[in-house]
Amino acid sequence: MTFQNRGEGNPEHHIDPNKLQIVAVRKNGDGDISEVKFQNGETATIEQAIVMAEQDLIEDVNTGTTRGHQHKTLRSYPDGDPTNNLSNLPLF
Repeated sequence: MTFQNRGEGNPEHHIDPNKLQIVAVRKNGDGDISEVKFQNGETATIEQAIVMAEQDLIEDVNTGTTRGHQHKTLRSYPDGDPTNNLSNLPLF
C-alpha cells in the first residue's frame, strides 16, 4: 500500500484514476461507518472496503486497528482538512 502524503510540504497530490474514491458513507445506529459509496455509484460494506484498501484499490485511505486491536478500521490519510475525513463525508 502506498502512502499518499497530502499534508503541508507535499501539496502535489494527484488522484489515481484507476482507483476508487469514497464519496459518501452510511452509518449504523452507533454512528460508526457501516458502508461506503464510491464515485462510480457502487457501494461496499466497511469490511469489504477494508479488504479493498489493503489491496490498494481505494484512493487516499489506509487501514489500522482499534486500540486493543479488536478489529480493523478504515481511515483517510491525514492532510489537515477535516472536511474530507471519512466521518465527515456526506451520508447516503
